Amino acid sequence: MACDITSHKMHMCALKAEGCSDEVASLSASPTVKCGNCGALANSPDNVCNPVPLK
Repeated sequence: MACDITSHKMHMCALKAEGCSDEVASLSASPTVKCGNCGALANSPDNVCNPVPLK
């Protein structure tokens, strides 16, 4: 899956870079995927650039 500029602002890497630690914590409280690029964990595949299901 390609990451597009309009959705990237809500991805974990962008949120971390902006210092949105509360939002990052909320969006990763019960992770189901990780980013294949940076390894960030997220509850939803919508919040990472390259979602890979957790095993």
